Amino acid sequence: MPSNQQLPAPSLAGVQVELLWARHRKKIIWGAILVLFTLICAGAYLGYQSVRNAKAAKAFGGAHDIKGWQSVTKRYPGTIAAGNAALRIAATQADSGQYDDSDKTYQGFLRDYPNHPLRVNALFGMATNAEAEGKPDDALRYYSEISNRYSSSYLAPMALYNQGLVAENRGNLKEALQNFEDTVQRYPQSGVASEAAQDAGRLTAKLGLNAPGSQGSPGTKPANSPAAQPAQGKAQGASTPTGAVRPKSSLEP
Repeated sequence: MPSNQQLPAPSLAGVQVELLWARHRKKIIWGAILVLFTLICAGAYLGYQSVRNAKAAKAFGGAHDIKGWQSVTKRYPGTIAAGNAALRIAATQADSGQYDDSDKTYQGFLRDYPNHPLRVNALFGMATNAEAEGKPDDALRYYSEISNRYSSSYLAPMALYNQGLVAENRGNLKEALQNFEDTVQRYPQSGVASEAAQDAGRLTAKLGLNAPGSQGSPGTKPANSPAAQPAQGKAQGASTPTGAVRPKSSLEP
């Protein structure tokens, strides 16, 4: 090699990387270790949660009474299955006429499970409880919250329709007619649309108004309605007061 040939000068970027490594080597190493540790912990936590949720769902599937459902809520708090169990407890209490206990259970569910997919069921259960206890104002408040705040939920059509039933029972026929017509217009494909149309036609004739666009002959209202389809279970409403429509019993293990 000729003596006058010079070696290529190192690039500026390479020099900067070497300087950065020399100055912050320990910080870089510890940062990488921390990131790796965080990823491992996150994976372990997600794995634990998955196993816990599976165990909770299995326990809920094997429970058939209040004692069994209470065991699920105590052993697996915060899980979807535990929330489902709380709903079953509240509904069973309501079916037995224990409305105060049922309301407390529903309220606890709303407090402890703010993101549960069946949160609306607790409001609907409290509404039907209020009707059974002769508290129409409370019932209307809960039904209104469902039809407005949870307007896309499967219970919204029934809540709006039941608002009409409560209003009619109180003698507010025009308000009831508006609720029935709104049910038909907003939820034409729902299970209560035909009943709402029939009631709207009946009240229209009773009030001497022009017939609405949706007509039907008066008839007996069936109590069945679309069922919930959550990821890990279905829900059950509270006991049914006279005239109210509620979801068909579900969440069966």
